[in-house]
Amino acid sequence: MQIEREERRLQDDYKTRLLSYRTTMSLATEMLFQGIITAKDYNQIDRIIAKSRGLNLCSICCRDPLLLRESKGNILPEHKL
Repeated sequence: MQIEREERRLQDDYKTRLLSYRTTMSLATEMLFQGIITAKDYNQIDRIIAKSRGLNLCSICCRDPLLLRESKGNILPEHKL
């Protein structure tokens, strides 16, 4: 029971950090599209924001909105016809 509670707390913390990263980066993306910042600026912001949220840019979880957990994905396998 205690282990499950701790696991849930860690997952909730990860989701919060991931949501914060995505929210911030959506603003940076809009700034990039409007020409306010350059692609170089955007990449630098991306690294800074990910690091400040404790996320690894090498992780697919960081950028792929279909993955909401570090340990589990929610992408369904392809069905063979």
